[in-house]
Amino acid sequence: MNFLAHLVLSPGGEKIMAGNFFADRVRGSSWKSLEADYAQGVLLHRRIDHFTDQHPIVREAKQLIHPQFGLFRGVLLDVFWDHFLARDFGRLTGGFALPKFADYAHQTLTAHALVFHPEAPRMIEAMIRGKWLVGYAEIDGVDRVLRQMSQRFPRQNPMAEGAEALREAHGDLEPLFNAFWLDLVSEFGLSAGG
Repeated sequence: MNFLAHLVLSPGGEKIMAGNFFADRVRGSSWKSLEADYAQGVLLHRRIDHFTDQHPIVREAKQLIHPQFGLFRGVLLDVFWDHFLARDFGRLTGGFALPKFADYAHQTLTAHALVFHPEAPRMIEAMIRGKWLVGYAEIDGVDRVLRQMSQRFPRQNPMAEGAEALREAHGDLEPLFNAFWLDLVSEFGLSAGG
């Protein structure tokens, strides 16, 4: 799952949401030095990722993405899932409005970013400026995100062409996402924000 899904799957308060979002900045067992709710968020993130990686729907969905993307199919799929979530956000979250939820998430992450990394506030500023969370709802927004992600990898990669893979597989991926999302919400619950 990518940014939006992790934020939505964060029941238990702001610190859990922040820990879930910034979990990739917390290496190994260093979560043990964090305040309990932050640590709980980090562990929640890891459980969500493990659940996602092992889920049969995810394995099936990866096969719908052209083999040219190789190992990047999983990364693309994480972003594609955020697209489907953003596009049908109200229906999938029990009535939350995506812009309102994005504002709540931005405020939460801004308030807690420095706990995780001195550069984290700059990332949140870029997220707000670029309207990443609401931008996922449109394929053009997904395209922008994937092109930015492509530039962050140290070697040449096919990520910049990922939006075309979404266009090609959109109709087949959507019902898979809807079924997968029900399993995720059942397993982890929803954030109270929004």
